[in-house]
Amino acid sequence: MLTATMNDRPTTPGKEYRCGTLVYTQRGLVALFAWMLWGDFCFTLMDTVVPSIMPLKLRSLDAPNLLIGFVMTTLPGICNITITPWLSFKSDRHRGPLGRRMPFIVYTLPFLALSMVAIGFSGDLATWMHTAFFAGGSIRQAQILILLLVVFAAAYEFFNVFVNTVYWYLFNDIVPEQWMGRFMGWFRLVGTLTSAAYNFFVFRYAESHMREIFLGAGLLYLLGFGIMCLKIREGEYPPPPDEGEHQGLLKKIRLFARECFTSRFYWYVFLTYAFISMSGAMGVFGVFFLKSFGFTLADIGKMGAVSAITVPLCFLFTGFIVDKFHPIRVAAYLGAFDAFFVFGNWIWLVVPNPPTVVFLWIIIIHGAVFRALLGATKDNAEMTRLMRLLPREKYGQYSGAMALVRAFAIMAGGLLAGSYLDLWRRVMPEGDFLYRLNFLYTGPLSILAFSFHYRTYRAWKRLGGDTHYTPPDMSLEIATLPPRADADTRVRWKLVAITALTITGALLSNLVWVIYYLRYDYNLHHAVIFLVSLVSTALIYLLYLRFLKYMERA
Repeated sequence: MLTATMNDRPTTPGKEYRCGTLVYTQRGLVALFAWMLWGDFCFTLMDTVVPSIMPLKLRSLDAPNLLIGFVMTTLPGICNITITPWLSFKSDRHRGPLGRRMPFIVYTLPFLALSMVAIGFSGDLATWMHTAFFAGGSIRQAQILILLLVVFAAAYEFFNVFVNTVYWYLFNDIVPEQWMGRFMGWFRLVGTLTSAAYNFFVFRYAESHMREIFLGAGLLYLLGFGIMCLKIREGEYPPPPDEGEHQGLLKKIRLFARECFTSRFYWYVFLTYAFISMSGAMGVFGVFFLKSFGFTLADIGKMGAVSAITVPLCFLFTGFIVDKFHPIRVAAYLGAFDAFFVFGNWIWLVVPNPPTVVFLWIIIIHGAVFRALLGATKDNAEMTRLMRLLPREKYGQYSGAMALVRAFAIMAGGLLAGSYLDLWRRVMPEGDFLYRLNFLYTGPLSILAFSFHYRTYRAWKRLGGDTHYTPPDMSLEIATLPPRADADTRVRWKLVAITALTITGALLSNLVWVIYYLRYDYNLHHAVIFLVSLVSTALIYLLYLRFLKYMERA
């Protein structure tokens, strides 16, 4: 039982931490975090298995890239379009014994676990169906298996949208605000360690032991996440503003649309994540990008695990960084950094065959030492940014509106990414080299995403910034807001030091390649290419620093 009381003071003397009507003692706060982090372990494992294994399984069955993109991105988009807005709107207004969020998780959890088990046993079911009904016919067993995978993946996405939507809203309702940054840091710590353990110990068996992996993940999620749901309690909420009104479906839709989609400010927020999602649709094919360099699944698993060794250490204190500099500013600084370097993979088009072992260790060292802090801090900031931007009392509703916009972007992104690669497949029918052209798809979309990220940041500053920001209502015209006389125009150079560490790693990596091709495997062409990359990287970073001054202007 979670040691928190509602309305009354806690029975245990000591410091209190409040979130709405919930009041935690120090012991209660520890219990809350312990159960939430246990739930994160179960949730992360479940949410990692499907996207990591499903593309490999479909590819082994000679499914086209278009179908892979449809299953991995468009199907979730369809569920988000049809379910997430309704779910977000309803959960904000629901009042019941289990709270306003938990019922939507608890009642769909068993079906989500069952769909994962069904995916794991799809091969056995396809064999039985082919033998019983289609033996000797023109329909192949592989075709039946592909159909079953699509059907079970659709069921998984349908039930997963309930958990994957409301679960994130729960944090804002039960975690005290002054602890949110640190909680998110520890939350990402557990998620990262879980992903690292999966990549290192399990992912290598993705193709040979698919059934066992899905069965184990489904059962762990059912039991482990289910226990967390029984131990966590929500507080009491004031009646919804429209309580007692009889609202038909059309009236609810009009209310939802009017409140969420008539403000330019919130469109800036929505479009930021829409274009990020469109760009991220290419991530489904990331494993094939790495395989184009000759890496095995075991190499890729080790790469993901070893590169994440220092990330958990970073998550221990990224919450303090985010709380100190504000998550909206941190996300803007680090988002700008990534936008300036989105075309960095051009070099692997002109250096087609780097030595696999050397390349593997450069990636591991760069990821584990030089980029770990940036990645951990950016993840933490992005997870808390929306909680500071959107109205707290209607957080689910506005998050649902954003999910609706993102869903269309995910659907379009999955189809566009798959079609883009299938077009290149006509030019390069053999091998995986075509996946090195991914950056030509992701780069422009990432720049578009940051353009709206930048507009959100500028509007946030004009709306009060660090200390006076209040979420705007739908009638406010952002364009009419003048610059604030008390605007803080300082560049946070201590925060910029995080990007300096990352760029140092990139420069050193290029230098290592120059030395390698001059002294150990002489190739003047490759050495010159990496020298050009080194110089251009340094110049682009100087432009980035100049841009930060521009972004922080009054």
